[in-house]
Amino acid sequence: MTELEAKKRIAQLIKEIEHHADLYYKKDTPSISDEAYDSLFQELVSLEQAFPHLQKKDSPTLRVGGKILEGFEKATHRFPQWSFDNIFNWEDLQKWEEKIQRFIEKEPDLKNEPLEYIVELKIDGLKVILDYEHGVFVRGATRGDGVIGEDITENLKMIRDIPLIVEDKRPFSVVGETWIEKSQLEKINKERKKNNLDPYANPRNLAAGTLRQLDTRIVGSRNLKTFVYDIDSKEIVFTTHREELDFLKSLGCIVNDQFLHTTSIKDIQDFYKHWTSIRHDQQYGVDGLVIKINSKKICDTLGYTAKAPRFAVAYKFPAEQQTTKVHNIIIQIGRTGVLTPVAELDPVMIDGSTVTRATLHNSDEIERLDLCIGDTVIIEKAGDIIPKIKEVLPGLRTGKEKKIDIQSLAHEQGFNIYKEVSSAGVTSWYVDEQHQEVQIQYLSYAVSKRALNIDGMGEKQVRAVYEAGYVKNLSDIFHLNYEQIIKLPLFKEKATNNLLEAIRTARKTDLPTFITALGIRHVGEEVAELYAREFKSLKKIMNASFEDLVAIHGIGEQIAESTIEYFNKQENQDEIARLEKVLTIEKPMSQEGDRLQGLSFVLTGTLKNFSRDQMKQEIKKRGGKVLSQMSSQVNYLVAGEKAGSKLQKAQELNIPILDEDEFTKGFLR
Repeated sequence: MTELEAKKRIAQLIKEIEHHADLYYKKDTPSISDEAYDSLFQELVSLEQAFPHLQKKDSPTLRVGGKILEGFEKATHRFPQWSFDNIFNWEDLQKWEEKIQRFIEKEPDLKNEPLEYIVELKIDGLKVILDYEHGVFVRGATRGDGVIGEDITENLKMIRDIPLIVEDKRPFSVVGETWIEKSQLEKINKERKKNNLDPYANPRNLAAGTLRQLDTRIVGSRNLKTFVYDIDSKEIVFTTHREELDFLKSLGCIVNDQFLHTTSIKDIQDFYKHWTSIRHDQQYGVDGLVIKINSKKICDTLGYTAKAPRFAVAYKFPAEQQTTKVHNIIIQIGRTGVLTPVAELDPVMIDGSTVTRATLHNSDEIERLDLCIGDTVIIEKAGDIIPKIKEVLPGLRTGKEKKIDIQSLAHEQGFNIYKEVSSAGVTSWYVDEQHQEVQIQYLSYAVSKRALNIDGMGEKQVRAVYEAGYVKNLSDIFHLNYEQIIKLPLFKEKATNNLLEAIRTARKTDLPTFITALGIRHVGEEVAELYAREFKSLKKIMNASFEDLVAIHGIGEQIAESTIEYFNKQENQDEIARLEKVLTIEKPMSQEGDRLQGLSFVLTGTLKNFSRDQMKQEIKKRGGKVLSQMSSQVNYLVAGEKAGSKLQKAQELNIPILDEDEFTKGFLR
């Protein structure tokens, strides 16, 4: 930046800062967050330090002191570890409760069950799962992907507040969050700087890094702490979550006492506002609240979606924000040809990570923001993950900013694009599906962990074999040979052999994975699972009508339309035929067939060896149906402990009643 440019920028910054200071201090009507204000302020400080002679006598920096501101074994969890769906505001909270209430109204067994909430702090640490047997802590692991984590038992034994011995001898798993005090972070970072080591960005990174140390003495020296909040067990049953927390305390575990027990979401909102204001004052990081339904009966009935429990939700605190400048807009192409504009930013640090790009989603968002190349913008991490441009600050424009033309940008990058407007009025731009870049992005998706999971084949490898002319369609990947791959710059002998072995492994797959790998627009892993569960064969899915598809709970018209469109195309049918020749699509429960076809079941009470959702899955996999209410159409009632009114209703209707063991022996074995 030249001195003249700095002079102009300083003047603009002073004017903008004074404007927002006036709104905040005098009119009590701030229009930007404190974080965004601080970011502007810091930019002014930096410029005045670089050009001290340009500092004005009335500069805000003179009135307010400016602040200058990486070998563990794998561990399979006893119980799946879920993440939570997120909400971000009062309206989201209201909608979530309304959804819960509508569900309860449809369940006669729940009408007299009180709807209470336990609201806990969402600690920003590293999730750990602690396994106990015969009163002894036997294993500890990270969450990982929810099914398999890293075995960090010996390191967790070094944490003083994790009990190694408990009085209860039953097997169970405790779930918690390991964290480290902010004062410890400061102390450790000072030492790292002295030794010319990079500092840890935040307490969570330090806690995670510490637990992955191979020297347990380092773990013991850092005074890690753990808050626990959940217990998984087939033998230990609670009627409320509050009882669960009390039990955890009785074991000698540390439960964060800063939780709310209430029946009112207004109380939850007040609690949220209070903790939003004081979260930075705590020694531990807090990035939101976790709201759980207190009644275990309601929780068990609500169950889980494919990703998260229905009976709990994370209420995230407002995202961290900073200001920066947009210096360019580039075009990214997705696996279905959808075009996404991406803003390239001057690097800015938000919540411990450097942000250099922000997705703009579509051209409508560019128009809504009135965004130009060169603008100063407020950037935030939406949900603390995805960088997003929240607002443009037009008062900082110099006149050199450039309007953004999607068609021109696409043309400059060699893309011919077309426009689609959804029924909701959202404008999206697409590149023809046969374009090379679309094919590369699709193939990269199809071989990724979300689909066929061909280890060692990422976008770079896909691009290499595609550009060499060896691969044009997904089926071509399964015809690659050693001589072809070894010629490419990315591959040496070991990498080539590893890739060929991974391709051989991927030849055996299941129906949901196969459907996911097809890359049908709007059809991801969850929808593929729904299709596989409903139709059970690829042929039936391909021949399904629009009406068949929308009749599936969770499938909307848009998904059904894109599915029908995909299977109607001859080139897609030809590719599926080629894939069927090189892949083995295993049928789920092939030994069981449809042994429960035509039978309907109702579940009630608490089961010993299955969760309600797991039992439903077992019945559905064998072709049976699970109904929510008793009627003469029900074939069997499966009754666990503490069965309710459904048991009485089944007796009145002379419906056969099975306990869990009878059902398992008669239908699952």
